[in-house]
Amino acid sequence: MQKSKEEFEGWVASLSHGDCGYIYVRLYQDAPAWVRDMAINRFGKGTVFLPPDEIRPRAA
Repeated sequence: MQKSKEEFEGWVASLSHGDCGYIYVRLYQDAPAWVRDMAINRFGKGTVFLPPDEIRPRAA
């Protein structure tokens, strides 16, 4: 089953573009494994994972 873009973006705490083409991704602590895999597939070898952020806030 393919995960949607909206689902992926809901697990990303922050995303920034750095020097030399690197993409810095910070996921929430409770992000499932498929989110990390999708980030690597989307942004390539220049993906750098920062330490996880707090648990994802619940929708209001």
